[in-house]
Amino acid sequence: MKMARRILLLLFLLASSNLSAAEPQPQYTRTRQLPALRMTFADMQVILDKAAHLMADANKEAAKKANEAKEGNGLQDLFLFSQRSPRETLTVGTGPDEIQIAGHTFSGNAHISKAAYALSYSYSWAEAPVSKLELDLRDYARHLSVTGTAVDQVQAISAALEGDLSEHSAIGGDNVRLNLVGATVIVLLMSLTFGAAYCFLEKKWRFLGIPIFSLVGLILLFMLPLKDVFAGFALYEGEASWIVRYAPQIGFVGLIITIVLSLIIPWWYGKQSA
Repeated sequence: MKMARRILLLLFLLASSNLSAAEPQPQYTRTRQLPALRMTFADMQVILDKAAHLMADANKEAAKKANEAKEGNGLQDLFLFSQRSPRETLTVGTGPDEIQIAGHTFSGNAHISKAAYALSYSYSWAEAPVSKLELDLRDYARHLSVTGTAVDQVQAISAALEGDLSEHSAIGGDNVRLNLVGATVIVLLMSLTFGAAYCFLEKKWRFLGIPIFSLVGLILLFMLPLKDVFAGFALYEGEASWIVRYAPQIGFVGLIITIVLSLIIPWWYGKQSA
């Protein structure tokens, strides 16, 4: 028994010394910031499949060594096999609706909602030439990061995925919403204030439509789903176009504007002809 323990200890020390003897190669990381993105789950699945395929192709030599380690019976082989297996994690959604999936495929029984506004995909394999890929897509920030010792492979994978993701770019993000809403509110408030003051002080009632339209615009501005329409990142089960998905809301806004115009225009023409 003591002899067996000594042999196991010796094997473990030999494995550790062999591993520590290898001088680690420098790691290269390429990080890219991404624009606002809007796509369907099917579009995202194609990109995730491509990412996994590119990583597997770049690390095929490491996979070959891992298989050889799996078939070996030595302690060092078992240790190498445990270190040479990739890990993939996919997280969809935020808060109470967040779902974590092992791998890179949207599971059919994962009960993913019809819309998601955050996605995180992580691939890691410490001993591989391309050791890490991180894709983090959210409303306020989106980035793609690839790390490894094989510089050419890191650059190629990063460029390929960045190009595919950029095909789904859209106008959105918290900065866009803040600037858009802020500028629109300022313009409508100024129009409402000065328009109403001019009409009442100068008795120019034919210009009353200006403050009325400004007030209606302010009300509609806070009724519209701007966080969804101008989301920094959004995944949808069906159609990704907000015009198609919000056709009822757009129709309702159009109806309100039509009613307001039908009341103001005849009244304005009556004032003009009087």
